[in-house]
Amino acid sequence: MTRLLTKALLSGLVGLVIGPLLGVIAVFGLMLFDPKCGSPGDSGGCAMGLLTVPVALALPSFGLFALVSLIRNLWRLRPRDPAAKIRKLRNWGRED
Repeated sequence: MTRLLTKALLSGLVGLVIGPLLGVIAVFGLMLFDPKCGSPGDSGGCAMGLLTVPVALALPSFGLFALVSLIRNLWRLRPRDPAAKIRKLRNWGRED
């Protein structure tokens, strides 16, 4: 169980890097194609997106990557033959 949580934590840390990085790339793309960004009357709102988007994406991307990793690893640990596991539990304590 500790191994599952460690893998989930490591995946969450990967998400902590990838999510904000993708957010910065998206903001750069939007700034490039928005004619109002960088114009003389710009108040700096476009540039503030470079800071706010990665900060806003950090925690959700950590949680999403960790949750997906945990679910994937739990799915891999499921019994391949559930009927055999149920029979084994029903017969628990009996002599064969």
